[in-house]
Amino acid sequence: MALDTHTMSPGLEGVPIAQSAISLVDGEAGQLYYRGYSIEELTAHCRFEEIVALLFDGELPGQARLAEVTAQLEAGRALSPGHVELARHAATLAHPMFALQGAIAALGPARNDFDQHQEDFAGAAQRGIQLIGQVGHLTGVIAQAVAGRAYDGPRPGESHASMMLRMLTGAEPSALHERTMNALLILQADHSAGNASTFTTRVVTSTKADPVAAISAAVGALSGPAHGGANEASLRLFMEIGSPARAEAEVNRMLAERVKIPGFGHRVYRVKDPRSAVIQRLAGDVIVREQERDLYDIALTVERVVGDRLGPRGLWPNVDLFSGCVFAALDIPIDFFTPCFAASRTAGWAVHLKEQLESGNRIFRPSQIWAGADVRPFQPLSARA
Repeated sequence: MALDTHTMSPGLEGVPIAQSAISLVDGEAGQLYYRGYSIEELTAHCRFEEIVALLFDGELPGQARLAEVTAQLEAGRALSPGHVELARHAATLAHPMFALQGAIAALGPARNDFDQHQEDFAGAAQRGIQLIGQVGHLTGVIAQAVAGRAYDGPRPGESHASMMLRMLTGAEPSALHERTMNALLILQADHSAGNASTFTTRVVTSTKADPVAAISAAVGALSGPAHGGANEASLRLFMEIGSPARAEAEVNRMLAERVKIPGFGHRVYRVKDPRSAVIQRLAGDVIVREQERDLYDIALTVERVVGDRLGPRGLWPNVDLFSGCVFAALDIPIDFFTPCFAASRTAGWAVHLKEQLESGNRIFRPSQIWAGADVRPFQPLSARA
């Protein structure tokens, strides 16, 4: 019995799932653009708040628009005492990514009636900016609870990067650390419509679900190690290697045993991930302590050895190879590397949610290729062997 005659593309590879004008990944040239601007220039010159405006508006903001978006982010990140208490309790029960996913879901309304607001695109933008602020705030709340610190929330006039870094680490960030965190937030804010978590956002949005449901589902997708967790895995590998002097031999052993090395390879990039180059620029400024310097030296050795062996086959560093070293230099706990990624990527998810609504929002309903049994007669229990 053959009901489906389509050709299957595993993982939907090469299958366009949306028309999008938000970010462009040029895998052949190794370039990433937000609304036409290169990620190198944006991370070097912009604040995260400017990128939020750029992603939503399509243009870099002037002073007045930047002030407006900054005020919206600051006002929108407020949480009720109940939401703070829930997030802190969730932090005692689950990994920070699952605590974050649940805490975001709890931001949903008491009535499930978002269908009434599907054509309110301006409202979707306002809701998206609010969620960017709230997810960053929740990430800090969970970090404080895990560390056993009292709740110390956002402060008036505090930038998004400064708020997150202070709440994550328990220390007042230096100007250098704030600039670095700001660049990390920009770097991971979006990566086209086709990655797993952004596609998840669009699929959930297509069901006319509330934006909170879409963002929570996206966090679930990002929690998978094939998508968002390789930055943790890379740093854990470097810590296991322990010394730059051991790195080359250990990597050669792993390659000989065909052990997967995290931080390499990408479904789109055929050359070095441009985000990796930005991370290395940041690393040169922020990594000053001997421990992080050793980890970074190990990472550089891993890049060289794997690149020599597998680079000709198209296996190059992605954003995760070096990002863990930079997160560690900022004193961000390793279990919060991926939650930080989620807090940053909420900006992209929120804009893709709005774009999905504006597209007409036809529900996603791909087909399948049947590989099961032919139609057969039912047998009652008494007749079965």
